[in-house]
Amino acid sequence: MENNKENPLIVEMTDDKDNKVKVEIVSHFEDQGRTYVIANDLSNETDSYILELVETPEGNQLVSIDSEEEFLRLCDVIDKLTDEEDEEEKEGE
Repeated sequence: MENNKENPLIVEMTDDKDNKVKVEIVSHFEDQGRTYVIANDLSNETDSYILELVETPEGNQLVSIDSEEEFLRLCDVIDKLTDEEDEEEKEGE
C-alpha cells in the first residue's frame, strides 16, 4: 500500500445518503484478482472508504462494497498488509 502526499488524488463521490463527498485516494491494493482503493473523507477525518476500482469502456470507476462479507474480508486484508508494513519498518530501523 502507498500514500502519495506530494500529488494526492482527490475525487468526488456520492455516499450512501446521496451526499457529495470529496475523498483522497490514499492507497490501493490487489486481492483475488481485483483492485481496491482506500479513500479518506476530506470533510471528516474519521471516515474512510474501501472501494473497488473497476475498468469500464468509459474509464475507471470506483464501486462501493455492498457485501458485508466482502467488506469484512477486505478489512482483514488491510490489517495484514498494515502489519506487514509495520514489520518491514521495524526491520529497517
